[in-house]
Amino acid sequence: MIRAAFVDVWIGSLALDRPALAGCYGMLSAEERAKAESFKLNRVRDRYAASRFYLRQTLADYLGCSAHGLRFTLGPYGKPSLACGSLFFNISHTGEMLSIAVTDVSEVGIDIEAVKPRANLTCLAQRCFSPAEYAHWQALPAAEHSASFYRLWTKKEAYVKAIGRGIGFGLENCEFDPAEHGQITALPPGCGDRDAWRIVELDVGVDHYAALAVANADFKLSIKSLPAPDSGLNA
Repeated sequence: MIRAAFVDVWIGSLALDRPALAGCYGMLSAEERAKAESFKLNRVRDRYAASRFYLRQTLADYLGCSAHGLRFTLGPYGKPSLACGSLFFNISHTGEMLSIAVTDVSEVGIDIEAVKPRANLTCLAQRCFSPAEYAHWQALPAAEHSASFYRLWTKKEAYVKAIGRGIGFGLENCEFDPAEHGQITALPPGCGDRDAWRIVELDVGVDHYAALAVANADFKLSIKSLPAPDSGLNA
């Protein structure tokens, strides 16, 4: 059942057994099955099928309709949305962990990242952070670099996904207060008011960072666990 002014974040695993995966493939559209088959690696193909299954199952539960029958459209920069337009959603995964944000508030973006050693962390920060963000990051003790990087990275990704632009927009073009729970401090011309957005850091467990970008409005935020493919949803 849809409730007014809500943002739900669903978290789950893409590691499914073969019978469950068979059910996932059975729910995909012809276009989704073709895309799945385009992936050369079995694990990538299976994760894609599982993520699309979970997205369809989740949205169908809110709407009270057939998951297989859902139809999607793409925005100018490729962001998917429901053809019926009654809910906003976004999806992100890292390894075998999946996150889905669903809301009736506004366009939404979510990003989740597994913390892992990166030999090129400094190069990534220099390329994707604004000069002010990078200067702050460089000044931190080395032991804090990883946490600070992922906290800021996920916020930037969530925002550019919310506006439908994705990473091609240039993560360095949106600037954040680098402190924990810091909000947007500057946006390029044409992106509207920075205070129109609320950025939420999500607690998704050890060794992962996640962030959500949604309109700066009153809403109830809930974090939920995705059910097993054959168990239905209890939203």
